[in-house]
Amino acid sequence: MIMKKLIIVLSVLLAFGLESCNNWLVLKPESQIVLEDFWQTESQATSVLAGCYRGLTADPCIERMIVWGELRSDNLVAGNSTRNDMLKVLNTDITPTNTYADWSSFYSVINYCNTFLYYAPSVVNKDQNFTTTKLHTLEAEALTIRALSYFYLVRAFQEVPLILNPSISDAQNYLIPKSSERVILDQIIVDLLTAQKYAKTSYGTAALNKGRVTLNAVNALLADVYLWDQQYSNCVDMCNLVMADQTLQLVAGDKVLNNVFYTGNSTESIFELQFNINIQSNNNVNKLYGIDSSPLGELAYAYYLGPKGILNPFNYQPTTLNESSNDIRQTNSFGTLTNGTGYPIYKYSLLQCTENSDGSVTPVYRNSATTANWILYRLSDVILMKAEALAELDRSDDDLKQSLNLVNMTYLRSNITADSLYFNNYSDKGSIEDLVLRERQRELLFEGKRWFDLMRVVRRKNDPTAILKYIGPKLTGGAIQTQQMSVMNALYMPILQSELQINTNLKQNPFYIDTNLSSNN
Repeated sequence: MIMKKLIIVLSVLLAFGLESCNNWLVLKPESQIVLEDFWQTESQATSVLAGCYRGLTADPCIERMIVWGELRSDNLVAGNSTRNDMLKVLNTDITPTNTYADWSSFYSVINYCNTFLYYAPSVVNKDQNFTTTKLHTLEAEALTIRALSYFYLVRAFQEVPLILNPSISDAQNYLIPKSSERVILDQIIVDLLTAQKYAKTSYGTAALNKGRVTLNAVNALLADVYLWDQQYSNCVDMCNLVMADQTLQLVAGDKVLNNVFYTGNSTESIFELQFNINIQSNNNVNKLYGIDSSPLGELAYAYYLGPKGILNPFNYQPTTLNESSNDIRQTNSFGTLTNGTGYPIYKYSLLQCTENSDGSVTPVYRNSATTANWILYRLSDVILMKAEALAELDRSDDDLKQSLNLVNMTYLRSNITADSLYFNNYSDKGSIEDLVLRERQRELLFEGKRWFDLMRVVRRKNDPTAILKYIGPKLTGGAIQTQQMSVMNALYMPILQSELQINTNLKQNPFYIDTNLSSNN
């Protein structure tokens, strides 16, 4: 539920400057504190800001980042002992009672942000060490986290309640109706432009620079929002700001798996949620993508993307072109041994593969796979956002050539023996668009990006059937399922039934009240 009580539970304290590269949030439980007695010192204000970060790392939030961003895409199929609600999402058979229609975890984060933004300014007058400058930099972090939360919600649900004040009183009106996508996106942009003025460029250590909101994180998120909103020139501008930072460098292709996804906080990382086995584990990566004792998690990489052909982003062969045939990312991302309809996911947990005498391959997994940081933005993502925006601008051949050059930056680091991709093979807007989409799929597999990438295609074409080109082979429900994916509203999540019962001002996504198309009953 969106509604909160007058008493706020502050369960985390922020500790800066710690030695561990993954450990900058020290979680210390506190008793319940009445709001009026709490906001007295800088440390109390920063503890609430820590709650904003801590909320994002909570299992329900991370799980939804994966479920909303990946499950309905062509990347994933069912794996081992996949839960029923997850199967329903995989098969695009979602109803308003599905667990993953629950948005409360993100609204909890939003409420932490709203609480900080509402009360923190008063601390300036109570603690002489808490200056206005410090306040503004912390506000930039809270505004960015709130914007990120709303960006997930608007992409998943399209229309959601826009709440900018904390839930602190039982006298408040909690029956808030949905706001339009336009209103929400405008608020996100306003928040990020404000954060842009005050966000820090550095906190002094790699772990803090990757684990806390920096100016680069603000600009990367803003670029993503502009790309979704089809403000392509603004997207390019934000990408340029990020790419101009010389401290950000792509990791060598053969080091990506270890440096980016295992060790974490790499030179190409912009913003990643921090996990540490002694504080908090990334249980969702472990559970959904594969565990120590069983390489196959609840999810698997789609089998039909394995063989050579036009559906496979690796070994792509539309005609005589053989694109990405020896791509490091293929062996780094998923296995070659099939289990049912899918391959095991390696990206976050593989240590090495051992070849057996019979030619089979035995994967060896790290026993610390649960500590993988969850990467929200990294340099390669921003490079490919710019490539996509330039392709859509298409003001001249120069835009398309620049887009291709950007694709080559990520492509060549993972295709070490390959030639550059040449403009002669991708000389029109449609070819470049498809190439960028394939390269984003190869580069960002399982990182919670693919469904949103496909949704941008649908939104640009204003044609929901455009998604069938990609996910059609995984649909098992026949004509009814195909019909569902031909309705724009069906591409967004339903509002959870219990939310509708509590808040009578909420209106259900129209698709999910049409009994001819949905199994909602």
